[in-house]
Amino acid sequence: MQTFKIAASIVIALLLQILFAKRFAFFQYVELPLVITVFFSLQRSPVQGMIVGMTAGLGLDIIAGGDTLGVRGFSLTLLGYVIASGSIRFSLEKKLVRVGVTVVASIANTMLYVALCKLLEKSPFTSSPDELLKIALYKALGDTVACIVLFVLLDRVFPHTGGMTIKRRFYE
Repeated sequence: MQTFKIAASIVIALLLQILFAKRFAFFQYVELPLVITVFFSLQRSPVQGMIVGMTAGLGLDIIAGGDTLGVRGFSLTLLGYVIASGSIRFSLEKKLVRVGVTVVASIANTMLYVALCKLLEKSPFTSSPDELLKIALYKALGDTVACIVLFVLLDRVFPHTGGMTIKRRFYE
């Protein structure tokens, strides 16, 4: 049942991304799949963070179209793993910390996307460093607003049972 709810969350985020991006101009600075990836990565499971990031990123690549299929998938997979690994080592349960993680993840995602596009010799959405910084900050602001709303909703769908316990690896 948990896997079904996670998959439904990813599909709903992708559908809302399609609908809102066409209706609202400011929604070009919001990536709901990134917010979903951050939420599930903060549950201290690197494999879950990677799978959610990969699925959400590839879905976003398919929706966005273009010739860089897989770049967002790789970017969100990497971020999902890094955030989940960090949440094992550090306590990232507090709401303000989760918002901070989303801001850092949004900026890192934008920079990683542009770097991967340059590496693959594809044209990213910007070429100048000043414009890239401006877009990264706008995306961070948009993702922060989205995470405040989505984290409240997702916390109700995926309730924590008395706080998150640290999942230890079998070899530690």
